[in-house]
Formats: sequence, C-alpha cells, structure tokens
Amino acid sequence: MATIGLLLPHSTLYPTLSFDLLEGIKAGLADALITNLTWVVESIGFGTDVEELRGKAQKLLMQDSADLVVGMMSRRMAEQVAPTFTAANRLLLVLDVLGDFFSSVSAAPTVFYHSLQSCLYSRLTARKAVESGATRVIQAMSFYDAGYLQGYAVAQGVETSGGQIVQYAVSSHIPAQVNLQNLQDGLTSAQAVVAQYAGDMAGQFYQLYATLSNQLPLWAGPMLLEEQMLATVPFGLENVRGYVAWSGQLETANNDTFKASMRRRGREPNLFSMLAYEAGFIVADYLRSVEPTGYPTPADFDRLKTLSFNGPRGQVTFDPNTHYSWAMPYAATVIAHEQGCCRLADLLPEPTVLQDYLAFKSEPNPLSHTGWHNTFLCI
Repeated sequence: MATIGLLLPHSTLYPTLSFDLLEGIKAGLADALITNLTWVVESIGFGTDVEELRGKAQKLLMQDSADLVVGMMSRRMAEQVAPTFTAANRLLLVLDVLGDFFSSVSAAPTVFYHSLQSCLYSRLTARKAVESGATRVIQAMSFYDAGYLQGYAVAQGVETSGGQIVQYAVSSHIPAQVNLQNLQDGLTSAQAVVAQYAGDMAGQFYQLYATLSNQLPLWAGPMLLEEQMLATVPFGLENVRGYVAWSGQLETANNDTFKASMRRRGREPNLFSMLAYEAGFIVADYLRSVEPTGYPTPADFDRLKTLSFNGPRGQVTFDPNTHYSWAMPYAATVIAHEQGCCRLADLLPEPTVLQDYLAFKSEPNPLSHTGWHNTFLCI
C-alpha cells in the first residue's frame, strides 16, 4: 500500500480548487487501476509561507511516510522545498498553471511539474494577434495577474513577431475599484488588445469591455477562456479568440472517460480536476516503476523525464531538461450559448505552438522580476 501526500492551496478566485484537485487525482488513479492507497492531505493556505510549506512537506515525508507528494505551489516555493525531497529521495509532483520553464533554471532531480502552460499559450496568443495584422497591441491585465509571468510572455510574443506594446493597461484586483478608463483612453492608438484576467475578475473584465466605445479585437489569455467562468458571463462581445489547454467539448474517448469519472464523484469536470486527473496517471506510472523494491532509484526519475501519455486533452509529454510537462493547445473562439452566456467554439489543435515553446524555453530566466510568491490563482 502506497501513501500519497497532498499539499493543497486555498483560492478565493476558485473556491472549489482544492476539492477539484483532490477528487481529480483520486479519479485518475482509480482509472489507472491504482486503488490500494493511503491519502494524507495538508493545507498550505495561499502558498506564501516557506517555513510552513517546508514543515508540512517534512511531516508528510517523515511522520506520514509518504511515498511521494503532489502539491500545487509556485515555482519559487517548489525550489525552496526541493532540497527536502532530494534528501529524502522522494518525488514531488507540482501541479502548475503557469509554466515557468527556462533552460537557464536547473531542475531538481526529484521534482517534476505537471503544467497547464499558461505562459506559453499567452505567448502564442500574442504572436497570433500580431500575425493577424495587429502590430500595435495593448496589454490589459489585472494588478494580480500582472505580478506573474504572463505579462512577460505576452510582451515576448508581440515583440519577437514584429509588433509593439503601445500600452500596459493594469486595473485593480479589487472588484469595486475596477474600471477600464485607462484602456478606453488608449484604444485609438492600437489595433488589438491581449488581456489576462482570472476568476471573477475575468467575468468583470468581459462585461466592462463590452461597454467601451471603439472596441478592438480581443485576444484572451487562457484563464479568460476558462469554461466554468465563461458559463456565468452574459455574452456581449464578438471576435474574442485565444488558446486553451483543455475543453469539456473535446470529443475524445479519454475526455469522455474523465468527464464521466468526475460526474460519478458528484463533481462537474473542469480545468483543475483535469490537471489533477492527468497527474493520477503520472503517479500510477511512477508507482509501478518503483513497485519491485518500494524505493525509487535514479532510473525511476529518469523514466519520468521522458514520460509521454494520452490524457483528456491529448498527448502530454515531459521535457527531460526542465522537468515540465507540456501539450498542444487548442484555438478557441467565444460565442453565445442558448442561455445567452459565453461558451467556447471552433476548437482546433495548434501545432505552431512548438516555435513558441522552443523560443520561450531558451529565454533568460525572468523569475527574479516577478512580484508575487502566491501560488497562481490563490488569493
């Protein structure tokens, strides 16, 4: 019987986040036919306290004898606890939204990141905006989102494609204080807007943008296209495009299995339970690899470096140098569904993301320039 430790954050943007992660990974392991497990769960708040995180990781490893730990935390925080997992010779699998991978950042031998690659897909979104003819771009973000690497990714996507960021329009992260007057003032000088908002701030942005005069084509970052949020937003904008890691509308057998597994557990499938569900298959592969002795060897971690599998969103592959997983995104357009709110349409895989992946991977490490230690989505 294996023991799995979980380090789960709290999120006011997505109140069900911890429950989605817990039920998602349990469903993934069950569908991978790994059922004889003990679970130990620790809360890490917003994931900002290094000593608390390190203490809870040590408890899972030393007191609870966890064979591996799965947690959602920022890259910065994972690097702080990585020596603990290296010393214990135990796997830390980080559930990651952003994708802070760069070749200049060394990968800890026993730490791996299963990622939604929001930064990579943001870079792709910005590149596509420029290639569509918008060489003058406004980057619109909440103050919260602006503290992470999506802003850097958008700027890189615009500037390396021959475009120019003509304005950074950053709005408050406090809903009552949000207005888009700064963005409105700059619309006449640009040809498109690339926006990054998450959670209730995303829904608020859509509704406020719909009231502006002289609206420009809107290119939306991945969290602005998250489907549970979209389903609550009255449709009011045409020509909103972007890229997503996953959609409930993907018509594949693996996606159907995932959605059915979550609904049997009384939960609607979403982006976060999908990420955790896939993590269940990664953990299952790892446990089978170490099963003969119960103790991991360097070969077991080397196996993860090149692991590739098919999940609900398609093929997922680990990069052996960065220890990050990545997958091909899907182009999507926002349209109205029959209830008058927003939904995604025209989902198509986007193979050209490979050029952004290779370019972004080779960028110098900008992590020292980010402002937040929070796990992304956790405020």
